[in-house]
Amino acid sequence: MTSRHFEPVHAGLLIGGEWRPGNRELEVRDPARFDELVGTATRGSVAEVDEAIAAAKAAQPGWAKIGFRERAAVLSQVLERLDRDFEARAILYVRENGRTLAEARAELGTIAVNQRLTLELAGTLEQGRSSSFDRGTTLVRHIPFGVVVSIVPWNAPVTLAMLQIIPALLAGNSVVLKPPESCPLTLIRTIELFADLLPAGTLNVVTGLPAEIGDRLTTHPDVGKIGFTGSIKSAQYIMAKAAGTIKGVTLELGGNDPAIVLVDADLSEETLRKMVGGIFQSSGQVCMAIKRIYVADEIKDRFVDTFQHVADRIVLGHGLEARTSMGPMHTQAGVDRAAGLLADCKGRGADIVTLGSADISADFSRGYFVQPAMVNNLPDDAPLMADEQFCPIIPISGFNDVDEIVQRSNNTHFGLGASVWGRNMDRAIDIAKRLEAGTVFINSHGISSINRRAPYGGIKQSGIGRKAALEGIGEYLQLQTLTIAD
Repeated sequence: MTSRHFEPVHAGLLIGGEWRPGNRELEVRDPARFDELVGTATRGSVAEVDEAIAAAKAAQPGWAKIGFRERAAVLSQVLERLDRDFEARAILYVRENGRTLAEARAELGTIAVNQRLTLELAGTLEQGRSSSFDRGTTLVRHIPFGVVVSIVPWNAPVTLAMLQIIPALLAGNSVVLKPPESCPLTLIRTIELFADLLPAGTLNVVTGLPAEIGDRLTTHPDVGKIGFTGSIKSAQYIMAKAAGTIKGVTLELGGNDPAIVLVDADLSEETLRKMVGGIFQSSGQVCMAIKRIYVADEIKDRFVDTFQHVADRIVLGHGLEARTSMGPMHTQAGVDRAAGLLADCKGRGADIVTLGSADISADFSRGYFVQPAMVNNLPDDAPLMADEQFCPIIPISGFNDVDEIVQRSNNTHFGLGASVWGRNMDRAIDIAKRLEAGTVFINSHGISSINRRAPYGGIKQSGIGRKAALEGIGEYLQLQTLTIAD
């Protein structure tokens, strides 16, 4: 990899079916080698946001008119394009995001498969339902919001954008997408593959700084719905802005997912590999990653030993290196946060164990690298236990009472995901049903275990609404009741 040369990539704006290079640019740098320029993206303005929303508003009625099945047919062609330039986009994704090549390939390679499940529901949505009563007949039908704004984060922008774009378009909306300013290139390259298949203005792309264009996207009177994935703090701001014109919002936010390891859990290396993957994927920068582990006291020492043995196989380095299994953090802010969390743990006298090793490519002076670690026996009020760390540092704590650990797991304002690990399924399911989380796994955890035919999302401050399945499409539809008098 070190001998390869990459030309910088440029991504423009898409407004009304035309790609625009723009006059201002945002630099995108490699998180593993931040002195290397990956490319640039046009830095959009408020005026360009207005143009994009106007184009979306003009295109939306014609798009909505053709019906669910016809829209699904067009979007099926869109998904067929997603295998083009696959390897080049995967490499670009590694270089702008920091993930490994295996992670990039896995994400890009599953998008079309998952979104075809969405398109299969077009016929069901088109049917609506009717009922008769003593004064007439009532038809309940689905109608779109109109213009949808989609705002996605840097940690999985391609998947998260398509999870909003495809359902919103299938529902008959037009879309204005704001890619993440630090990681927009692969997403825009993906949209370039299929934008010509859609009517001009149906899908628009404006990249820019939140401080410059965020308020316009979230307050524009012609926007009916906002789909957002990101932090709780940003969601609170967006909701406040959206309230001015009573816009709909769908929010997938942060998590502090507990994993409860029961006394009868399988502690084989195979099981622990699944758990390690559910923690350290993308350097722990996944909302639905395991963020804290509670282990029954009777098996805790054996669990920690096996966990450390498996996690020590992690190799930290540039994501394009063959040996690398974990890349850098995405930003300096992430590195600083990880350092602050570790400093707090040290101040509490906690047992900190560094995990894994560094590849020769992992030049810590040139990249945002954080060595993975586990921390034993922290109190629940320690920041590493109570907050969403979003880095490769995992706390492990013991317990001896199931009722107590359910209470401790639920004692948080987060409610995205959780998992229970044990052989007795009846007991594990009973505990899972008591956990306050939108998605609960048994003997697995994380993105790779999600059933894309089922809805997922958070409760409490981890989100509003759901993604995937009928419920996910329903987030971009409103109900209209037609009553015909006899």
